[in-house]
Amino acid sequence: MIEFKPRTWKILSLSAIALVGLGGCGEGEAGDMAGKSAVSAGGATASAGEGEGEGAKVSPAAPTLAALSPNPNTGQSGESGEAGAANAYSAIPVTSQLGLRIAHVTGFLLIAQKAYAAGQTDEASVLISQGLLEVYRPEAAKLDVGAKGLQASFEAVVAAIDGKRPKAEIEAAFEAATTLARAAEASSGAEAKDIVGGMLSIAAGLYSGVVAPAGNDPIEYQHAQGAALGAKVAFDVSKSNLTEKNRMRTQALGKEIDTLLALFPTVNLPETPASVAQVAAAASRAQLTLSGIR
Repeated sequence: MIEFKPRTWKILSLSAIALVGLGGCGEGEAGDMAGKSAVSAGGATASAGEGEGEGAKVSPAAPTLAALSPNPNTGQSGESGEAGAANAYSAIPVTSQLGLRIAHVTGFLLIAQKAYAAGQTDEASVLISQGLLEVYRPEAAKLDVGAKGLQASFEAVVAAIDGKRPKAEIEAAFEAATTLARAAEASSGAEAKDIVGGMLSIAAGLYSGVVAPAGNDPIEYQHAQGAALGAKVAFDVSKSNLTEKNRMRTQALGKEIDTLLALFPTVNLPETPASVAQVAAAASRAQLTLSGIR
């Protein structure tokens, strides 16, 4: 399992990233470091206090999935091997893990959509590619069957962005991918509570690596925010099901998730981010409310 560690991000060319990935990383960290370093070229170099649209000033080249390959010995890469995600998957029944993985990869699409809306087009493309690499690829055989067409829909968004297609076309591609992801999640056979709770765990787990004495991590901030957005979508998908079980707690859960999302006020890491304790507490309150829905 990959442990959370504070990271100092540097601007690296893709060729340098590839060399680092091949030569220095183990236990799945090669793909993680490559993917995240590539994104940092687009967002992490901006000042910590930049607003929603200022990331558009930087235009990194979007890496290919080949350049962001996971460790060939472990098959793991990025969040799918990190503590926050690994614990979330191991804590739920196998029958719900496909649904959680769909929600997890959808989180990357959602944060990419926010980045695109803020003018960060290249970063949006990279974020989606990271999600496919880090979350989809390790279970591609299952997802290709259980979430048919999902990868193609995500790749269509990347192609539209990289091809500099009209804004309306790109937004339509985002919408199509999101709709397909919601449908796949709903039909995955997973228990709704497992998906929502799992995404809350992933969000809090990833955020534990955002704020650290050695320096804040703007990339992990975006990934944690994507997971929180994924929790919101998972809640929306399962809201009617949860409401049938306990209307009052379901309403309270929606508010708790909104409170968690409020701790991510901008696409990029703010100058004064919420503390790890604040995010952990918000996620825990939501999980506590969720646990009472029976």
